[in-house]
Order: sequence, then C-alpha cells, then structure tokens
Amino acid sequence: MNADIFTLARKLMKKYRTNDPYRLADYLGIVIRYFRCSKLKGMYRMIDGINFIWLNEALDEITMRIVLMHEIGHYLLHRDLAVNAFQEFTLYDMTGKTEKEANVFAANMLLSDKEIIELAEYGYTSAQAAAVMYVPHQLMLIKIEDMIDRGFTLYLSEEIRSDFLAY
Repeated sequence: MNADIFTLARKLMKKYRTNDPYRLADYLGIVIRYFRCSKLKGMYRMIDGINFIWLNEALDEITMRIVLMHEIGHYLLHRDLAVNAFQEFTLYDMTGKTEKEANVFAANMLLSDKEIIELAEYGYTSAQAAAVMYVPHQLMLIKIEDMIDRGFTLYLSEEIRSDFLAY
C-alpha cells in the first residue's frame, strides 16, 4: 500500500506542480477552516458533499502544514470513512491503518527522496536531516521507513513514536 501512496503523491505533484498543502487543498476543492482547541490539531469531514479540513489555529506554521497534508491524505485515501471526522489528537500515530497511511502520504508529499539520499550520503543523521529540511524528526523517520519499504538502503536509527506532538 505504501508504494501506492508514494505513486499517488508523485502523480499529484506532477499534475498540480506543487507540494504546498494549501495550494493542493485549493486545487482539490477542499475548504479550510480554522478553530482553537486545546487537544485537537485538525480533522477532515465531508458535509453535504463539501469537503472540509479544520486546522487548529494555535499550531505553529510547520505543524499546521503537516497536519493539513495529513488531512488531505485522509481526503484522498479514506473519503469513504468521512461520515465521522478524523480527529488528530496525536500526530504521527502509527498504530491505526488510516493514520499510518495519512502520515506516509504527508511524508511523501513534503519530503523528497532525492534530498534525503543526498543528506544521507553526506553523513547526516535522520535528526540532522530533519533539522535541515525544517520538519519534525518523526516525519523524517516515517519517510525513511517508507523509503526502506520501497527498497532504498537507509538506516533507521530510531523507532517512530506514536505520541510525538501530543498535547
């Protein structure tokens, strides 16, 4: 399934010529709304045939972009389940299938295989590569794990935590 998610991400980037989640949401006809909440980061839901993604306005810019791309992943991969909202209490939750797939989608949309390989060739650790690419280390680990699953020879030095960025 991860190879299919990678292929979907590449097709979207080629078609829309962007990996910016705000532009992609606009192209896909997804309405973005903002709210303030202490525990909820974001959610996707279809209401009366209109696709909505709600984002917590208290999130920093980097996290908001990741949550938005994650929710776009739910829209593309799990639309049939959107009767109930997908709620992001814990970003990077790798225990449930739908959450893992949305995380893999976000990682593949936001991080380039080529850049990660180049950084690895220069001897960067996953944490250093994440810092250079301005993403949380957990997102980098998800991307590296996906690349390993697709046949790349990379070393994953840490386990992916499901409670990362939890409120």
